[in-house]
Amino acid sequence: MQLSCPNCGATYQVPDDAIGPNGRKIRCRACENSWFEPGQAAPPAPPMTPPPVSPIPISMPASGSPVAETDGAAAREKPPRRRRGPWLLLGLVILVVILGGVAATVLMGPQQVVSRLGLSERRVPLGIAITREPDWRMIAGGSQLFAVSGRIWNPTNVEQPVPDIRAELKDAQGRTVYHWTITRPVPKLAPGASANFDGAAVDVPAASAKVNVTFAGD
Repeated sequence: MQLSCPNCGATYQVPDDAIGPNGRKIRCRACENSWFEPGQAAPPAPPMTPPPVSPIPISMPASGSPVAETDGAAAREKPPRRRRGPWLLLGLVILVVILGGVAATVLMGPQQVVSRLGLSERRVPLGIAITREPDWRMIAGGSQLFAVSGRIWNPTNVEQPVPDIRAELKDAQGRTVYHWTITRPVPKLAPGASANFDGAAVDVPAASAKVNVTFAGD
């Protein structure tokens, strides 16, 4: 900037920031005159303008509603919805099966339902009973022999196969303490026919109180 002495008119070239915004006292070298040179206010700062914002392009889907296009790295895809149709159908099928089983049990009885489903073992349609008091005796060598005799019969009107016989010895509380298999007396029984059987066991437990006989298939 340029300064001029108000007394002699001498001019001086000084830097722009030599005076400062508050001004300062100046002395002329030519005439020794002093004066106060006011400072210059700093030019106002230009107004701040927001940076231009680029519009977000949109694309129109087939449905007609606008959808904003965003960067693929920032976009979050919504997880696909789980289809409930197959699971709902499976649940309905299970419910129908359960209700059908309950209804069949009520109408036919549990035994008939189990029999038709093949869940129960086939019971032997033969009768069996002990016909003589079991015999306890001592044999050579000091061993104890237990003998049982009985009869089997066919109460049906068709020929029936005869399975082997299972003999069980029980204690006073009804618990099985010993058992063995008695070979069948005949392979088959005609309608209304019967057959006798005999079985024996050696050194049975002393806690035996009673004997029970059944068919091996029951």
